[in-house]
Amino acid sequence: MKKYLLVVPFFCLCILFSASGQDIHFSQYNLTPLLVNPAQAGAYKALEVTANYKSQWSSISPNAPYQTMMLSYDGRFNQKKWKTRWLALGVNLFNDKAGDGGMRTMQGNISFGYHTQLSQKSTLGGCLVGGYAMRSIDYSKLTWDEQYVNGAYNPSASSNEPVSSGSYGFADFGLGVLYQYTKGQMYSSANDMVIVHVGAAATHLNSPQYSFYANSKQTLYPKITGHFEALIGIKNSNLSLIPGLIYNHQGPSSEVLPGCYFRYMLKEESKFTGYVKGASIMIGTHYRVKDAFIPSVQFEMAEYTIGISYDFNVSNLTTATSAKGGFEISLRYGNPNPFLFKSAASFQ
Repeated sequence: MKKYLLVVPFFCLCILFSASGQDIHFSQYNLTPLLVNPAQAGAYKALEVTANYKSQWSSISPNAPYQTMMLSYDGRFNQKKWKTRWLALGVNLFNDKAGDGGMRTMQGNISFGYHTQLSQKSTLGGCLVGGYAMRSIDYSKLTWDEQYVNGAYNPSASSNEPVSSGSYGFADFGLGVLYQYTKGQMYSSANDMVIVHVGAAATHLNSPQYSFYANSKQTLYPKITGHFEALIGIKNSNLSLIPGLIYNHQGPSSEVLPGCYFRYMLKEESKFTGYVKGASIMIGTHYRVKDAFIPSVQFEMAEYTIGISYDFNVSNLTTATSAKGGFEISLRYGNPNPFLFKSAASFQ
């Protein structure tokens, strides 16, 4: 009966899909699972810790580049007892700083969910997420037209802007669902593994109010995310393909990010003893439609992954950026390696 209760978040997502600020985002979405969908907490590994850093648009704002840092943890609980189902917990913290005014967003989220094995090859899960955000801006770093007197800038002149105190906070809530299908094994001579992840999420469901102006309030639009990712082993070879697609919709804005990684296994890991650690390299390119090409490389060694990418801007902003976008680096520790087991619900 519990597995069917997971359908409730799905119907909530469908109802909210028509609801209409943008959030932070990273290009290496496979290394930011909780940011994409809270239902990915505890979905793939017993324990996972990831750190992410992105710096972008330094050509536009050389003295104050846009910087985003994030730290996340997620894990499984009660799987030893329940075997084919488990509870999931995720914690996600990020700090984003943007532009000359030092506009900063700091937010912490906690995800709590439940995953159940529908069959030997498929799993369904759902999570709720709640958090609190603080936003601030340093008005002393901003200049206004009214502060230019007779062609000269006078910092002591009043801006006549009805600004607020410069900081505020708000609660934030969301939910997500995730389906995954897994068969075969990667670390074998057959290399016949197939993994498919399909999910949807909705965040900012409480439509938080925010404003840096004292006399007005704006609403943070609900954000709808749909995502798909697959891993397809090329039989009798060391190569696998990892196509993926993410769609985000938030108010008047939308984002489509398709792409593909090519994963080459450098060393096969011992499934039985664990003494021989596996290693692989992933090289790929993604395209944020009408915005940027994103080449990236990720190196996996046993439970550790490091990923590096760069956004090359191709939008109308190219005139200002000279096609320069953003550098991104991610570090992940995950235990156990999910590619060693036939089912995502297997516990070792």
